[in-house]
Amino acid sequence: MKGLLLLIARRYIAGAERQDAIRAALSLNRLNIKATIDNLGENVRTEAEAAATVSEYLSLLDDIKRSGADSQVSLKLTHMGLDISAELAKNNVETVIKKAVELDNFVRFDMEGSAYTQATIDIFHKLRRKYPNIGIAFQSALKRSRHEAETITAAGGSIRLVKGAYKEPPDLAFQDKKDVDRSFEEIMKMLLVSGTRPAIATHDLKLIDEVKRFAAEKGISKESFDFEMLLGIKRTLQRTLAAEGYTMRVYVPYGKDWLPYTLRRLRERKENIWFVVKNIFD
Repeated sequence: MKGLLLLIARRYIAGAERQDAIRAALSLNRLNIKATIDNLGENVRTEAEAAATVSEYLSLLDDIKRSGADSQVSLKLTHMGLDISAELAKNNVETVIKKAVELDNFVRFDMEGSAYTQATIDIFHKLRRKYPNIGIAFQSALKRSRHEAETITAAGGSIRLVKGAYKEPPDLAFQDKKDVDRSFEEIMKMLLVSGTRPAIATHDLKLIDEVKRFAAEKGISKESFDFEMLLGIKRTLQRTLAAEGYTMRVYVPYGKDWLPYTLRRLRERKENIWFVVKNIFD
């Protein structure tokens, strides 16, 4: 089973080491595609583990600059120690953000399960007042996302919009795909007209076509937002969008935690398994 998962993971995860991610980013750049690199890991339990995460991200930012890769970084607050304390996570991520400022880079907060939504938003708001080079992700599946997205964009914050891969209860999240898609479309249109350079992260061709149609209708330039997809997913479509003049960005995960990461994602929702399988030949 581990061997099978490794075979699958090699398509969607850059590798175990930082330089694997840098090589993947540079390869994408040669296709006129930008990257967002994420060091795999979450829910660390000790301050030492959180400190190691910070150290890895500082080195990652240095390596991005040194290599000339066109890549931002993305991180999870539980990887920064959020399960230990919100203050520890805030201080740790601020260290990373300061380094990104120094190197003219950008840090995106991933959104994790709903248990962490409020803490992630609170920390983002506190740090966004000091640092303009940060953004956050929102899941259209969560019912609260529309309101929260309006608040953040009103303050000038940049949002990556995703559908959401976490299994959430009905009181917190839409359960039907059509409701998740409708929420995505509504938030997407609000983000596009906000002027906050959002990232529209989807592999759904119907939604991508609607983004293109709406942007053209409203006179929104192709350079004012990003399309974002996962490494190894719909690679032909990624290249097509880049060739059409859209800013295409690919999420590049790496790290030794690839096996727990892969298992968690496949266990969370049966849809995740089908998603991987149907895209493996693209």
